[in-house]
Amino acid sequence: MNKYEDEKKVLKELGFSGKKLKLLTGLISMDNYETHKKAKNKILKEGEAMVPLMQQLAGSRSDLIRREAAKILKLIPRRSSIPVAIEMLGDRVSEIRWIGAEILIATGRGSIKPLLQELVNNGTSFYLRHGAHHVLSELIMEDDPQELKDFLHVTLSGDELPDVIPVKAEQLLKKHLV
Repeated sequence: MNKYEDEKKVLKELGFSGKKLKLLTGLISMDNYETHKKAKNKILKEGEAMVPLMQQLAGSRSDLIRREAAKILKLIPRRSSIPVAIEMLGDRVSEIRWIGAEILIATGRGSIKPLLQELVNNGTSFYLRHGAHHVLSELIMEDDPQELKDFLHVTLSGDELPDVIPVKAEQLLKKHLV
């Protein structure tokens, strides 16, 4: 039995069949580079039309499917992927968390406000704090308000007092600094 049969089963459970199933099965065919590359290139050629599908797959129970969907979303950054990327920051797989942060960075400064809103709600999460630090360290600029730059340091040192992060994030949002 092919080692990707479980992932193919997940794709079928999600309702994929025919050409779409073949394309997505190709995307997760990690032991066949040519098949994987061909599927990935076809998806990238479709561009923005594939974003909703990749967003859906980013919530899969399969680590492999989530990872490959995340990689595509990173290459096609869209504002609509911000909630999905923020969700990825809490993933159990570190590579997916990292890609989620990279999606937010690629999407740009429009990611800061939704990220702060998530920190208000879930700022005590270890993974979210560290992902937020990675994102903010790339997106906060020298001419940004000092309070925002100071918050970057809070996300890194938040392990000692994680309850401070939601409070500080909410303060930033109320002051409309982003």
